[in-house]
Amino acid sequence: MSEDMKAELQHWQARTDEMQVALDRVREERDEARNKALLLESTNQLLISEVKQLRSMIERVQVAMSQGQEL
Repeated sequence: MSEDMKAELQHWQARTDEMQVALDRVREERDEARNKALLLESTNQLLISEVKQLRSMIERVQVAMSQGQEL
């Protein structure tokens, strides 16, 4: 194998290695983003539930106040 071919092979091997490292990094970032999205979705569902509860409480207080009840 000629020196030029060896040099080109080394170049492409190094480039392939760099691309593999970049691909691994992108996969890690994707997995982290997916985990964050799942956590945010879960938190959002909890907050939606809490808001519903609080709205219900407010409605009960408003009804009670409109009927002249003291709290």
